Amino acid sequence: MTSQYTQYGTLFSYYSAKTRAYLSYKRIPFVERYDGPELNGRIRHITHKVMVPVVEAPDGEILQDTTAIIDALEPSFLERPVFPTDPLAMLLCRIVEFVVDELWISTAMNTRWNDPVSKAFVITEFGNGIGGGFGLKGAQARAIGEKVADRMQSFLPYLGIADQAGRDAATHFFKTTSTQLNTLLGPGEFALGERPSFLDICLHTAYFAHQYRDLGDAQHFLKSETPRLCYFLDSMHAAHTLPDEGSCEVSEGLLSYLDLIAPAGAQFASGIEHGAAEACESADPLMPFGAILPPISLDLLGHAFTRGGSAFSAWKAQRVRDVFDSMSTENRARVLPVAQRLGWAEFLNSPPSYRLERRDFQIWLA
Repeated sequence: MTSQYTQYGTLFSYYSAKTRAYLSYKRIPFVERYDGPELNGRIRHITHKVMVPVVEAPDGEILQDTTAIIDALEPSFLERPVFPTDPLAMLLCRIVEFVVDELWISTAMNTRWNDPVSKAFVITEFGNGIGGGFGLKGAQARAIGEKVADRMQSFLPYLGIADQAGRDAATHFFKTTSTQLNTLLGPGEFALGERPSFLDICLHTAYFAHQYRDLGDAQHFLKSETPRLCYFLDSMHAAHTLPDEGSCEVSEGLLSYLDLIAPAGAQFASGIEHGAAEACESADPLMPFGAILPPISLDLLGHAFTRGGSAFSAWKAQRVRDVFDSMSTENRARVLPVAQRLGWAEFLNSPPSYRLERRDFQIWLA
């Protein structure tokens, strides 16, 4: 009998979509469930937090954070690899992962919590999913949904979407970039060509749980204006059916999409590293580095936008540079013109004075 992994997650969880698509595409046997007592008890004792997704291996090992989960599993499951072998493609994967995980989340939270229809829908989802995970029903489950919703909405100022200007900027960014992405993806068409890669897993993450699945204006926009993107999202949700052979290369179509999202990501990464460098000066190296960084100002396709950053975001930005630093001199020379085009060259060539590492489920100064 094949050993089975367990993903603790939900359909309405932004990051659960990332590992769900990964596990599905890799054809790694898994079951997904939400178990409140487990997450708040045994798993919280191990990871020091209550957060989904968490993946439990057949031997009981607990993996937490989507980046760490995929990094841990990929070397053990060599069939249907998701990381491209081309250095440029891999760098673009990490750039997109950073943008989706650390910046695009602002657009997802905006469409969920600043749309009354979406907000009402997801409060019910929280009640049924999270409350149900504790065995609660009816009014008790609804109360849990409302409590979790209140906590989620408390992050809106940090994410830059508490005022009208921030909401407008996030909405414009969402609609403009989604329209462009609709020209790249579709039936049998993926970010790097004819088969999925890690880049597609990240793009699926950006949309599935909030903007594609929540009732509301964002879902209506996607289904009426971006049908090819919607087909792609459905396909990635059942990724075990998708091909593992075919072309996999960087196209002008992909670069045209990245022209829209990558420059803001580079601004965010640079601002995070500047804030983290200042925070490091007073940080205790014997304690986890959990700094919340000063607000960072960005340009989202002509709209001013300001949001917070974190030590974790700084670690994720560092991983983009690590791909570049690992390249040969020849590959760096090939990659830099593209990085310059996308606004990332200065960041890649300007390492900070500190280095971060992730251990014991937390971020530390190395």
